[in-house]
This record gives sequence, C-alpha cells and structure tokens, in this order.
Amino acid sequence: VAFIGRTGAGKSTLMNLIPRLLDAEPGMVLIDDKSIREIPLKPLRENIGYVPQETFLFSETLSENIAFGIHNGRPDLEKRIEHSAEIAGLADDVNEFPQKYLTILGERGITLSGGQKQRAAIARAVIREPRILILDDALSAVDTYTEEKILSGLRDVMRSRTTLIVAHRISTVKDADLICVLDHGRIVERGSHAELMRLGGAYADLYERQLLEEELAAS
Repeated sequence: VAFIGRTGAGKSTLMNLIPRLLDAEPGMVLIDDKSIREIPLKPLRENIGYVPQETFLFSETLSENIAFGIHNGRPDLEKRIEHSAEIAGLADDVNEFPQKYLTILGERGITLSGGQKQRAAIARAVIREPRILILDDALSAVDTYTEEKILSGLRDVMRSRTTLIVAHRISTVKDADLICVLDHGRIVERGSHAELMRLGGAYADLYERQLLEEELAAS
C-alpha cells in the first residue's frame, strides 16, 4: 500500500502509528484484526522493518550498521549483509570502497552520500526479514534510475510481506496494489495507478505535473 500527498498531509504521522512511535486511540490501528495495543511492544517492533525519512547511522562499520539489531552469532550473517545490500542497490557502491563492508562510517554516516545512507537504511530493514516493511520516503535522495533498480530488487521482498510506502514521486508508487492520496490528514483518493488516472483528480494532476517537470529537466 502506497501513500502519496503534499508535505504535511500526514503520511509520516500515519507510519509512526504502526511501530507505536505515536499512539492512536485504542482500537483504531489493527494488525490481523487485533488492536495494536494488545501486542507487546518488543515483538511488535521486532516484526517491523522501518526506514524513516531521517536516516540515522552509527560511527561503526557499514557491516555493523546494516546488521544493527541482528544476533552476531549467526553463521550466515556476512552473506545476509551482502544480500541485503544487493537488494537495496548498495552493493556496487560498497565494492568500490577500499575497506568494502568494513568501512568505518563517520558521525551520522557522513562518509556516505544521502542516497547511499538511504540505501544502507533499506538494507538494515531488509536484513531483519520483517513481516511489515515501512519505507517512509526512503528513495527521495536517489535518482529515478537508481530508484527503479532498488524497487526491482525489493519486489521479491515486498511480495511476501505487508509493505507500506510513503513517497512524493509517482514513479515510486505506481506499481503498488493500492495507492492512497492524503490531504490534510485525510484519504481523498484511493485505488490503483490506472484507476486513479481514470478518476482525473488530485493524483492525475500530480502525475501530469511531475511528467512535465521531468520533460523540462531533460530539455
């Protein structure tokens, strides 16, 4: 399920309700028809892979950042780290680093570009093999070519779990099963890309505007 809308529409607030970073009224958020308040916080969050808007990385190795929260004793951990980086579209960049996955990241990940930080955060979420994957504007710092590459890598991951995507770009959300358009904290349109285009409302206007911007940027 994808959520799209202007800045301040309520997209991130909605995502924060799921791992209970914010609490909704009792009975308003359900997982498998069960109130989220009835699920203990630790198992709830253990089953969520969350990539927030603001990526936070530690002053540790890239490998340790990706595997954050994963038990270090796992014999297949190194392979899982590399596989997660591959899915997140980060592996090619890492292979160009002299120390590869042992590269020490500076404070808040200053060693990496904005796009690389986002991809490291996606790898960190993917390696957890979560039942719920939340991508909150997680592709905003990459170009459309890299975005498509990452989404292609994520398709198999998303197929087997509930995935919630927040984005500003139509290209990020157009293949979602359901797209919800938010405005001032309310869902004003919902449907597939094709259905929303036929509707000719806010989503279609946004699509036409972004298409025009891309054409102007290319000319």
